[in-house]
Amino acid sequence: MPIGRRSTSLATLAAIAVLAGVVACSSDSPVAPGTTVADSEIDQTVASDVGESFADNVGQYQENESFQENDMSGGSSTFMAGRSGVSAGTNSRTVTCGGPDASGWYSCSAYTARGLTITRQVRFWSGGSYALGWGTGSVIDSTNHLWSKSGSFESAVKAGKVFSINESAAASMVVTHSTPALHTWNGAASVSDSSTYAVNNVTRIFAYTAADTAVALTFTMPRSANPYPASGSLSRNLTLHVTAGAFDKTITRFAKVTFDGSTIAVLQVGALTCSLDLVAGVVSGCH
Repeated sequence: MPIGRRSTSLATLAAIAVLAGVVACSSDSPVAPGTTVADSEIDQTVASDVGESFADNVGQYQENESFQENDMSGGSSTFMAGRSGVSAGTNSRTVTCGGPDASGWYSCSAYTARGLTITRQVRFWSGGSYALGWGTGSVIDSTNHLWSKSGSFESAVKAGKVFSINESAAASMVVTHSTPALHTWNGAASVSDSSTYAVNNVTRIFAYTAADTAVALTFTMPRSANPYPASGSLSRNLTLHVTAGAFDKTITRFAKVTFDGSTIAVLQVGALTCSLDLVAGVVSGCH
């Protein structure tokens, strides 16, 4: 009997050894570390991605303001491209434009800013008629902008994360001729973006399809002294497809950022309320 019990014990140990071998090999299986993406990681990544995108969009509207300050009848626009606080910095660009056409539009050659290739059209209005731009003797009442941007760049917030951008947008700006003057923007954009980064050598792909809306985004003039919106909001309705190895999940979210003229804006992403640093693009304090 003791021998029998010993034999059973050895058999059990052998089974345990086999099981241990299976577990040891599990790091090469579809459930390897880094493959499963927790809901908390998805929430955190969406908030960070949307926040960095909104900060960049504020930079785009700053760029729109700088671009339209010129007398376009000269055939070009010299403006400040980029936004403060990001690695790309803020740099002067001169872009060649042709027009206006019969509908008042100037069409401009593509240029690169913040790692993105941008093409645009712009139109000026004065008293209900097309105008040639500031500096031509006309009082500009409003402008229309059409632009697209595409390309890839590294995140300014998370090392190793890469954004791929494909967006097109339209916006109109109305001038309130007061002291100080106000420029108020309303617009919309279609978004097809993605962010990628790796955890334990497993690449996460966050692929976004979204619709953006700008509502009463108001800048106080002079723009150089008031670079951030005094009021208004940017919002995004998004569908997100997350993959990481065999992991595959699709979610929807609504995000909105509201402005008060400071460098810190209030960001809402789903059930989370966060702070967004418009200079650094960093999201913090989510609760």
